[in-house]
Amino acid sequence: MFFRSGILNIILIALVIILPYYFGYINAVNESKVQQLQTPNCNDAPIEISPTLRQLIDKRVQQELAHEEDSIKSSNYKDTIFPKSTSSYAVGALRISRDELMQTYDFGVPIKSATDSEAILIYNTRTSLPSDSKLKNEAIHGIQHQQDDSSSTLAKSSVSKAMQNCDTLNVIFTSINPNAKDCHVITSNFESYHINRWLRVPQFEGLKPKERILNSTLPLRHVGRITLGKNGVDEFDLPELWKNFKRKEKGFLLQHFDRLQIFLENVDTVLKELKSLLEKRNVVRDNTVVVLTVNAGQSELLSNFICSARSRGLSTDNILVFPTDEEAYKLSQGLGIATYFDAKNLGILPSGEAKAYGDPIFASMMYAKVLCVLYVSLLGHDVLFQDVDIVWYKDPLTYFHDKSNVAIQEFDILFQHDGSAQPRYNPYSANSGFYYVRANKKTAYLFTSLLYHGAVIRKSKSHQQVLVQLLNEHSSLFGLKVKVFDKIQTDMFPGGFHYHQDWPTMHKIIEGTSNAYLLHMSWTENKVNKLLFFRQMGEWYVRDECISKDITKLIEGDVSDGSLVEQCCSIEPIFSCHYQDKPSKIPCPDSPKIDPKRDKLFWQ
Repeated sequence: MFFRSGILNIILIALVIILPYYFGYINAVNESKVQQLQTPNCNDAPIEISPTLRQLIDKRVQQELAHEEDSIKSSNYKDTIFPKSTSSYAVGALRISRDELMQTYDFGVPIKSATDSEAILIYNTRTSLPSDSKLKNEAIHGIQHQQDDSSSTLAKSSVSKAMQNCDTLNVIFTSINPNAKDCHVITSNFESYHINRWLRVPQFEGLKPKERILNSTLPLRHVGRITLGKNGVDEFDLPELWKNFKRKEKGFLLQHFDRLQIFLENVDTVLKELKSLLEKRNVVRDNTVVVLTVNAGQSELLSNFICSARSRGLSTDNILVFPTDEEAYKLSQGLGIATYFDAKNLGILPSGEAKAYGDPIFASMMYAKVLCVLYVSLLGHDVLFQDVDIVWYKDPLTYFHDKSNVAIQEFDILFQHDGSAQPRYNPYSANSGFYYVRANKKTAYLFTSLLYHGAVIRKSKSHQQVLVQLLNEHSSLFGLKVKVFDKIQTDMFPGGFHYHQDWPTMHKIIEGTSNAYLLHMSWTENKVNKLLFFRQMGEWYVRDECISKDITKLIEGDVSDGSLVEQCCSIEPIFSCHYQDKPSKIPCPDSPKIDPKRDKLFWQ
């Protein structure tokens, strides 16, 4: 029996109950008055009901309403979606539009394309059900196909109606892999905001990765949430205490303790010196500092960023560089940029270039990416952090400082969309090479936590994956508001994903019809390729004499006056073709392919 609610239903119930009582009472008191009631005269005064009768009527109405509710509860839920045994956490459900949900509530995550167009909303109490009686009825019972058919389907509702009485909303993002055999359990217990992952894999201890793969014959076992069953890899394999205990060789964890000790012993001095530098150079603009870090091995990319910005007339006055060696320090000064060399904390890092993403040099340099943002954030300034493999088309701070753009002002931290769907980057897929941080206690603690996770960063060889998982944790635990650009915003801040895969976006940039603020050459194996890709995009502005494996000759003498700008920066881009299957300012049909398996060429 469907639940009857609402004002109309109450009136009908009241009439059914009240009228027999009323007429019986009148018959007992005065037969003639009953006749008058049945054939009322419009001129007669209204009949008064005694207090005793009114109490009887009210009592009977309440009894009937309670009986109606009890009949629902005691009906064994034969025609409801959920049985009585789940009534403490699931009493009804509706379908809502996935797009409407994402547009109504900005969860901060980029929206991944999927064949599923709907989300499922589950109500855990009757008071959370919609006020609309028909919709409430459908949420409890579903839509019955036929009168003699007990099966039902979930009804659909608009987001606003469906969530009208939801005082809280717990959101779960789940896999959209059609080949995955995933199951989800929701049960009543002490409430948790984490998802525990169980896989049919063997105990990993002592096994090689290829021996850890998913095996459907094994029982389900609790594993880390980023453990991949298809290849048996735990993306968060923890750092060791000792690399070799007998020889007293410390592992990443104890090595990080040593780094933390240096940090804690010097942080007050660093902050004092930084504060003085920022004031002296007048670096802060609208409480924001643009922060970069670089070593000698990546110095050409820093030079190109500065030269390209100057060629477009973009100010570099509020840029602060944290070099990790003397060569990069002198080069940054030679480019006229405010520079702070934290020799005690960063001077221990390698000066060579990373040969590939995730190699030991790359992993070691991630420590600098943590400290430089933390320092400026602790001084109370907003930070726009970016890698050096970026060129600006227009000043990105104008976007973040636009108060009329209310949609982004509420977020604590905003990221460029990386484009990767790897589980270790989910759910945000945030690119840690370009993001904007508002200075507040939530972000200060976020980067303090990231500092504490330094050993995990070295072990996982990824600053990005550790930061993304901390975003996930701090968003849930502390209410950190995270935003990763999506859709229109992604076109404003394109990266390596676009360069290598989203060629319509790249054609817009080349044609001058794009609204992009920058191009980030991420998703690229090494510096050599980045340089070549920038050249054929017409985005390289560093003269050849300033490109050298050994920059010591370039920085000989005193260059702190910014003299390298005139020596190294070209006003016009330096163009050359290299690969016909990569985006280029003009067609490069005579160049080879970098990916022999790729059939389509950029200019086809």
